[in-house]
Amino acid sequence: MEIITRLLHYLRQLKNNYFNLIIIFLVMKKNKILITLLALITFTFGACSDYEDTEEVSPSVSKDNPEVRFDFDNPTTFEFDPASNIEFSLSVIRNNESGKLEVPLYVLQNTENSFVFPESIVFEDGEDTTSITIGISDSAPIGEVLPFQIEIDESFINPYLETTYSIFEGEVAIIKWNQLGTVHFYDSFSFYSIAEVDLEQRDDMPEVYRINSPYTEGILLEAEWEGWIGGPTQDKIVFTVDGDNVTWEGFWYTNLLYQGVSGQSIKAYLPSAIGKEGDEQSVVVKDDDENILYFELYPSFYIDGLGGFGLNPVFLGFPGYDLSSVLELPVYED
Repeated sequence: MEIITRLLHYLRQLKNNYFNLIIIFLVMKKNKILITLLALITFTFGACSDYEDTEEVSPSVSKDNPEVRFDFDNPTTFEFDPASNIEFSLSVIRNNESGKLEVPLYVLQNTENSFVFPESIVFEDGEDTTSITIGISDSAPIGEVLPFQIEIDESFINPYLETTYSIFEGEVAIIKWNQLGTVHFYDSFSFYSIAEVDLEQRDDMPEVYRINSPYTEGILLEAEWEGWIGGPTQDKIVFTVDGDNVTWEGFWYTNLLYQGVSGQSIKAYLPSAIGKEGDEQSVVVKDDDENILYFELYPSFYIDGLGGFGLNPVFLGFPGYDLSSVLELPVYED
């Protein structure tokens, strides 16, 4: 009986110690949470006390600020023959024409030191428009695209204008083209007759050819496109021979607008450029001696966002090849 009594007493002590341990653990855990919260609150208030409410002041523009800027209509790409005296001009405008004004000009990019820039823009008294002339150094590399970037001094511009244009970015390429002669071009979608164009071959890349745009108003009127004429045009159309095939960069313009609607230009796309098949149909046709006779091209005539007219054959003859006789079509005479 005594043994049982002692055993019960021992179990009571063990039970009390167990509960004491639990209470101690909970108190310690609670204190740890409180300490953590206290530290976090202290840090937060400390950080708030260090914060300074600053307001960035927008630059002010004086009433007599000339608001000098590059003309929006300046071209951004230029190409020159290496044999020519290479220089070009950019138009610059200001808001008033009173007094002579000299504005510092800064160079942000001058690829391989190819460009010779003026140090300032000068407006004479009475001028609200002037121009700067940019030269090309004799050491400028040939056959490469040469980007450049210039900036008008910020104290002479109005940063709040929608047409600030204080920075001008452009690019120049110096490329030699060899004249191959006058040849025939026929677009079966756009023309009733054959156009005459000048064919050139790139000197450093002989697989590349170009022609002047044949899409004149006269030849389109003859083909009864009245009311549709007036779309975008381009000075040159460039073709590249790739093995037995001919390709071009995306599309070329036709000077036509779908139903005469502005913005709905009809373009002659490389089919793959609009997700279509047919690139392989544009080929080089040669004689037995491997001389090129003509290009047979199959562009997809397409209006962005609307659809198109499918693939239509276009022919570009090379010197000595008479497309007019082969196709039995007259040569257009302006």
